[in-house]
Amino acid sequence: MWKYLFEIGDILSSLIPVKKWRDYMRIHVLFDYRRKFNALKSRYKNIHFYNMRLTKGGGSIVFIINNKTTFKVRKYNFEATNFERFDREKMITDAMKPLRKQTKIDFPKIEFITIGEYTFYKTNFIPGKLLINIPSRKIIRNLDKISEQLADFIYKKSLLDPTELKEMRGKKQNGFSWIHSDMCSNILVNPKTMDITGIIDWEWSRYDSTEKEFWGLVRVRKKMQKIGINKTTELAYKKILSKNK
Repeated sequence: MWKYLFEIGDILSSLIPVKKWRDYMRIHVLFDYRRKFNALKSRYKNIHFYNMRLTKGGGSIVFIINNKTTFKVRKYNFEATNFERFDREKMITDAMKPLRKQTKIDFPKIEFITIGEYTFYKTNFIPGKLLINIPSRKIIRNLDKISEQLADFIYKKSLLDPTELKEMRGKKQNGFSWIHSDMCSNILVNPKTMDITGIIDWEWSRYDSTEKEFWGLVRVRKKMQKIGINKTTELAYKKILSKNK
């Protein structure tokens, strides 16, 4: 859907007679979509972009190419913190790599790509549909299964204390661990089996109390709050803790 909206917006922007307004449309509404897409095509001439999908969220737009490769780029190229955000997320996801084998839940393997003025991060494509976009009734029917998988992921993540993140961690405190903090919008599931396939967008991950991870499951999503996924996941997490005492 987003691809077609941006394509239509790009065509309409070319019809705006005043350059100032035209530039505003292209930069602040379309986020330089056309120039970023052309940059990718010029760099990867051997890739067929006919099956490209586009998504957006937070501060980035994402090009998904042939369900194989994902290129993420910040919406506003002029922000001074663009590369720092990408670099921070790469450090965190690199340090969390043991979780892939331990939980079978994937997350981005990040590689930086600079094309002209743009810095993209290239990642593996993780199949699945965002949990937030699954109908509430279907989530509720599978809530125990989803919550148990999330609880297992959170528990195993809490056991990690990567030396690579020591400087970012700050002072170690009891009950603190690395939390994603924003999972509510970033959980991918197989829509047929409702198994979790991936957790994306780790740029806001931080060292904090595990309780805040549960709040992060519903933080800005009323739909998830109504379902109560934070409560069922916390309950499943406490069961895991009691088994591993």
